[in-house]
Amino acid sequence: MTEEQGGTKKRSDPTSQLARGELVHAEVKPLDLSGIPSVITGIALWAVAFVVLLIFRDQLKADGLDWWLWVPVAGFGLGLIGLWYCKRRWAAIQAGHRSITED
Repeated sequence: MTEEQGGTKKRSDPTSQLARGELVHAEVKPLDLSGIPSVITGIALWAVAFVVLLIFRDQLKADGLDWWLWVPVAGFGLGLIGLWYCKRRWAAIQAGHRSITED
């Protein structure tokens, strides 16, 4: 009787190894604790999207899609609110009034 016939063959996929306790996850800390660079990147992308849609404004109007111009405006505005929140949160963390994991 071979290993395959007896059913005693050990599975080597990561899920099985994790279930048997053979894999240990290393604790990985996040690279950006403040979130500010991510929010600024999002704001910049919304601004670029607005400029691109502004270039095609006449075509959008002809197709009845002129409301698309307001989508990046809303994204930009919400990004500014998110930036204010992230800056305020980061200042509180730096001052020791709040823990990093608290939200």
